[in-house]
Amino acid sequence: MQLFTRNILVQAFKLPLWGQVADEVPPAWLVRRLQSGELAINRLGGLTMNTQWGVQSCAAGDFVLLTEDDQIQFATPDEFEKLEPVEQLQQAA
Repeated sequence: MQLFTRNILVQAFKLPLWGQVADEVPPAWLVRRLQSGELAINRLGGLTMNTQWGVQSCAAGDFVLLTEDDQIQFATPDEFEKLEPVEQLQQAA
């Protein structure tokens, strides 16, 4: 039985901390999802979304991830640091 799948990360955006400006312009995929209501800004300065498993949230300073199958995921800075670029994974193989 497979419980989890590994998705390939396409792009990531780091949410700014409260009172700070983002390091970069939010990508179009993130803006579209905010405009559509799929993602909402929460009290933590992060984002919230409804999924088939319930509500998922992240806080200010966390990363919003776009995967190859056009899905949104959240990661803390510590979790994001553990992700390896595809180029490094291919070299190891």
